[in-house]
Amino acid sequence: MITTVVGNFPKVAEAGFGTKVISSISRWQRKELSDAELEGVFQGITKAVIAEHERAGIDVLTDGQIRWEDLVTPLAKKIEGFEINGLERWFDNNVYYRRPILRKAPVRRGPILVDEYRAAKACTSKPVKAVLPGPYTFVKLTEDRYYKNDSRFLRKIAELLNEEAKALEAAGAPIIQFDEPALGFGKPPIKLILEAIAIATRGVKATTALYLYFGHLNGFLEPLQKAPVDILGVDVASDPQAVGAIRKVKWTKQLALGCLDARNTKLESVTELHALFDVVAKRLPLDRVCVNPSCGLEFLPYEQAVQKLRRLVEAVQTYQGR
Repeated sequence: MITTVVGNFPKVAEAGFGTKVISSISRWQRKELSDAELEGVFQGITKAVIAEHERAGIDVLTDGQIRWEDLVTPLAKKIEGFEINGLERWFDNNVYYRRPILRKAPVRRGPILVDEYRAAKACTSKPVKAVLPGPYTFVKLTEDRYYKNDSRFLRKIAELLNEEAKALEAAGAPIIQFDEPALGFGKPPIKLILEAIAIATRGVKATTALYLYFGHLNGFLEPLQKAPVDILGVDVASDPQAVGAIRKVKWTKQLALGCLDARNTKLESVTELHALFDVVAKRLPLDRVCVNPSCGLEFLPYEQAVQKLRRLVEAVQTYQGR
């Protein structure tokens, strides 16, 4: 088993980060910081976050998404046709995001995340995966006033994400991860979603991952085995029935096991995690399993986020050493 993270990390000043992202952005908006100075803040905190992941012993990293407001805004604000609108609740969490509205045909003029990916990659010798919103989640979190047709909108967004995925692959990303938390809510159109994922991953030779978190699996773990991705991430902290679903499915993918609750400060015990590993080991070989928190760690205070990472590594090392 290898250890990894899902995406974001607390944007805080502890542990020598030097400054907070939010206060720096506020100063930049008041023109108290230049563009270059704000970029220096982003790069410095990203470097510190990556170093924190390394100290914890995580095998596959992300950049901590320090620049990201949420999962969709970093792309929507760089794609022509979108405008960023008012606040909406972020799934079933007590946080909010600004909902993008599509006013005209969306156009991606060039790479969006490549520069920040390269900057993160330069900070470490460990693998750094690139993270993108999945096409279905992107569409569900935005308002379409142009196509006014869900399937056309979904396919177009999948095409734009495919362009960005290929650019990130060309920049050296060994893994392209698509986050699809919206799949856990309502009755998602699985056939249409599978088509969109196929478009988003088309021609991508890097390892691809599809991560599900929040909500419930709603019985679609089996059909998602048909998704053209290498890794399927499952949040077993949010859905009590997820472990049972994993045991019932005939797995064709690698499993990314979201085994630490990233929305709860309670620290899981090594014994709890070992028991979960035992259950999973009865279903598929552990060399086809990676383990990670249930979602990004930004919901937690800094110290608790670090403790969760260290506990994850400790649990894997002691389990493999038995």
